[in-house]
Amino acid sequence: MIAKLLLLYWTLLQSMLSSFSGLSSLPVIRHELVEERHWIDDSQLNAAVMIGRSTPGPMGVYVVCVGYFVAGYSGAAVGMLAMATPALLILLLLRLLGNRVDDPRVKNAVRYVIVGGSALSAFTLFKMGESALTAWWWVVLAILAAVLLLRSRLSTIWIVLGAGAVGVMVK
Repeated sequence: MIAKLLLLYWTLLQSMLSSFSGLSSLPVIRHELVEERHWIDDSQLNAAVMIGRSTPGPMGVYVVCVGYFVAGYSGAAVGMLAMATPALLILLLLRLLGNRVDDPRVKNAVRYVIVGGSALSAFTLFKMGESALTAWWWVVLAILAAVLLLRSRLSTIWIVLGAGAVGVMVK
């Protein structure tokens, strides 16, 4: 069990270190835990993302849910530790970099990492959507939610809760 928890920590840590926002860690998590190790499936990963998006706090909190799905409360603790480690490392890095943080090369490097992470996230979300959008009404609901997110000032939480309510009524 200890070996599994260490491997889970390493996997989640890699995913968090490869992202500059919570959901851009999805490609690594999905590849390692769903496709390679089969510790969770797409429905559990979708549930973890939904729980993480509908709770207050950082966007990466879904990693705690992923840890829970893999190894219960111990996995959740590992997920929380993996989520916090990059922030602590950034503080150390900022201390070491000092005034070079404003260097245009450093800023450009960060921009390119964000763009690359966005492309990976888009691909992963597409793959997750394939397993979640199994009926025509789910596709309609996803399109409606996307339009509401892009065109209205409606809070994300209301869109998520509304979609959940529709899902309960349709099922």
